[in-house]
Amino acid sequence: MEQFCIVDFETTGGSPRQGDAIIQIGAVTIDHGQITNRYATFVKPEQPIPAFITSLTGITDEMVADAPTLDEALPGLLRLLKGRVFVAHNASFDLQFLQEALLSQGYYTFDGNVIDTVELARMLLPIQGSYRLTELADDLEISHDNPHQADSDAQATAQLFLHLLQILDDLPLVVIQRLQMLVHTFRSDITALLRYVEMEKLADLSDEQAPDPKWDIYRQFALKKRFPLTSSPASGAVGMTHNLEEVLAGSLGDYQQRDAQQEMIQSIQSAMEDGVHLLVEAGTGTGKSLAYLLPSIVWAKQNQEKVLVSTHTITLQEQLFQKEIPALQKALPFSFTAAQMKGRGNYLCLRKFEQNINEGAQEYSHEIQLAKAQMVTWLTQTESGDVEELHLPPSGQLFWQQVKSDTNSCLNRKCPWFSRCYYFQAKERAREAEIVIVNHALLVSDLETESGILPSYQVGIIDEAHQLEDAATQHMGFHYSTVQMLFLLDRLGAEAPERLLSQLLTEFAQWKEEERSLTVELGRRFDRLQVDLREAVTEWSQHAYNYAAKQAKEMNEIGRISVRYKKGKFQGKQAKILPAAEKVIALTLDYAKLIEETAVQMIQGEEQVPFAVKSLLTDARGLSDDLKKAAELIHALFLADDKDFVYWMELESRTSRKYVYFTAAPLDVSVPLSEKLFAGKRSMTLTSATLTVKNSFDYMKERYGLQQLPKERVRTLSLPSPFDYEHQGLVLIPSDFPPFNKETESLYLDAVIQGSVDVIRASQGRTMILFTSYTMLRQVYDGLKQLLDENQFTLLGHGIDSSNRSKLIKKFKQSERAVLLGTSSFWEGVDIAGDALSSLIIVRLPFVPPNHPILEARSEMLKDAGKNAFMSLHLPHAVIRFKQGVGRLIRHHRDRGVIVLFDPRVIEARYGRAFLQSLPPFQKESGPWIQLRERIEPFLAGES
Repeated sequence: MEQFCIVDFETTGGSPRQGDAIIQIGAVTIDHGQITNRYATFVKPEQPIPAFITSLTGITDEMVADAPTLDEALPGLLRLLKGRVFVAHNASFDLQFLQEALLSQGYYTFDGNVIDTVELARMLLPIQGSYRLTELADDLEISHDNPHQADSDAQATAQLFLHLLQILDDLPLVVIQRLQMLVHTFRSDITALLRYVEMEKLADLSDEQAPDPKWDIYRQFALKKRFPLTSSPASGAVGMTHNLEEVLAGSLGDYQQRDAQQEMIQSIQSAMEDGVHLLVEAGTGTGKSLAYLLPSIVWAKQNQEKVLVSTHTITLQEQLFQKEIPALQKALPFSFTAAQMKGRGNYLCLRKFEQNINEGAQEYSHEIQLAKAQMVTWLTQTESGDVEELHLPPSGQLFWQQVKSDTNSCLNRKCPWFSRCYYFQAKERAREAEIVIVNHALLVSDLETESGILPSYQVGIIDEAHQLEDAATQHMGFHYSTVQMLFLLDRLGAEAPERLLSQLLTEFAQWKEEERSLTVELGRRFDRLQVDLREAVTEWSQHAYNYAAKQAKEMNEIGRISVRYKKGKFQGKQAKILPAAEKVIALTLDYAKLIEETAVQMIQGEEQVPFAVKSLLTDARGLSDDLKKAAELIHALFLADDKDFVYWMELESRTSRKYVYFTAAPLDVSVPLSEKLFAGKRSMTLTSATLTVKNSFDYMKERYGLQQLPKERVRTLSLPSPFDYEHQGLVLIPSDFPPFNKETESLYLDAVIQGSVDVIRASQGRTMILFTSYTMLRQVYDGLKQLLDENQFTLLGHGIDSSNRSKLIKKFKQSERAVLLGTSSFWEGVDIAGDALSSLIIVRLPFVPPNHPILEARSEMLKDAGKNAFMSLHLPHAVIRFKQGVGRLIRHHRDRGVIVLFDPRVIEARYGRAFLQSLPPFQKESGPWIQLRERIEPFLAGES
């Protein structure tokens, strides 16, 4: 298999059988690893080219008017295709057009091998963010000048295919052989390609061949070799000196000495030395990361202590570990070590993965097999074993649940993979490192479990600190769902050969043939219990779903509807939820007990137990513990009564699946944060761009329990941004927008839609619109769709065009005239510097809806204590959120932008000034919208 023809068609649509036609052919041949020929031609169709195809491809009716017809163009392609493998990106699309074209012209259909480069790329490039040709070409530095034109697409696909062939050539033989076992469900002929590569590698084998130092070959898997952390002693005194500043200025290309950054460095250093906690509000552009990493590194080196750095988002965690830390390791005149640590479920369990791969593939879907193949390749690329690196298909996420690391099923030092275990190596690296980077979820989980997940530390940095309360609320509470229980049953079941208990019984029967009757009896008992428990879970789920559906109101941005419940308040038919939950708990515990009894029966009195049986028993006991944990959680969620918690359930609103998600969250996390984190640590620095309300840190200090500490143990520092906000930003507040209430809702919506159109046109797209309601986002999106020319502007709605925030942001940056509509997650963590974002519209002030379960319950608690819940909770919470939203616009000292506030409350309500006071010193104007909108274009052009 050494001759290939890479083909791409541009067409008038997606269905040749519905009359869609080829309008351009591009083909490239590859022989023995070299590009040998090219063919490209327009094709004259028997129909006009639709406008959206012209917009996508740039191909017009005029361009194909004098082109060859299909019968004239096809022979040139067939000459190249003869005797070669057909290769295309998303091959099923191009192949269907080829087959239809061949039949229409009286040829036989193509019957050779077919390779889909999407499928091949997903298998061999498992950490890619996207498998679209344009993005693959960009990431792999493949020239692709005219996307969606057949000649350019075919050339780019050929270069991609050569890159993938090189990866196959570089992989060790054991990986090729492993992959062959997994690809029989693939849609293209990758099996034939792998078999050819295997034959080539076998032919090249020799007895004297030295092992490749890149790979760690073990138990017929190839892993990327991992190396220990190294840190040499400092060559001179370690300290925050002017000399260090000079070194950084000379070593970091984009390093700029900033007064605010210097003050932050010195304040953090003093806090560490004096043993106090510090809250630092540092505006955008301060250079926070460097300002806390430098004193942390110096403290760790001088005191031989580790410093913990915690972030809320994975994005910032990865940025620190992969960008900031390596840059400092190169720049500083002394070495230091750093490690990243995540929750245990982020890491692959190699024992479980091996067991799953070895059990056979006949029962698994294409997506599961693809996920397995991706992970076999990924083992040769990853040093961390962290699932965040992987781009798994949707079902692959479920497969991950079967092979992730967990405490219950861990064999520890008895495991044959222990010396290579990703989780234990991550723990060991964190134990050895001087700087340990974690996320808030792990930080809080470590406080709660008190089991030493993290290495001991006394000094720490909490970045994105405004999110600490939410992280603590989530991870100090508990969660469960009907889908988790059903998935657990799917993993356990004895009725299908790939399920755990079925595998266990099969292995036991092979080990002890004389106990076959016991095996059969156990299988019957498990099957019976499985059926009973599944029915009970279905009944419980249905009662909960019916209860929540009747109470349903506004859904959130991930398409769920939240409904608060109180255990003593289920009445009438609703009261059936409780006995249904009790039945699930009882059957779940029966199932766990049967597994434990079975485990004892199987190995009682046996000294030599086969590894397969021992391994499966460990997993079964782990799932037994999961069952007991599930029973414990369901009891806590429905039958226990803890007045310090708030309870709610959520429904999926965008699908027909009747899954219900249950949550219990603590009403107050300030006490555990104060006692378990701040009281017991020497110095914790909390930093964010948004920690103050009305220029005071009191709100954050109260929420985090810092008020409970002696005053002298807590310091604060507010640093201005270095940006010239007065010249870089303009805030416009229409004075003539209608109020938002039931009577005027449609008028307000019309005003928002028309106002948004004005902003979008004046800004030439380049606009982000922030919402507090998904329903309103959808309404405005539909209104804009009607008023804006889709050939001029690209509308991107969260939850409409995609639910993936990262993909939407990337597409927004890549499009010239794009408009991005987002809800809650877009109010922070979105970094779009430069001309891509010029205008920001805030439709409504970001108050959390009054029926939000946590805020509603906390309001009740404050009212019971005689406090004003609006002033002490809802308003500060909204102001912090508002500051985060506003901060999306000006990200660089060269940025220039306009903020439009469509909510009249900001100037009409008494509390509106709290929001205005929180703004940076932008120019601010209020007045009739017809006048304000005229200010946008000249301001963005730098004329005012």
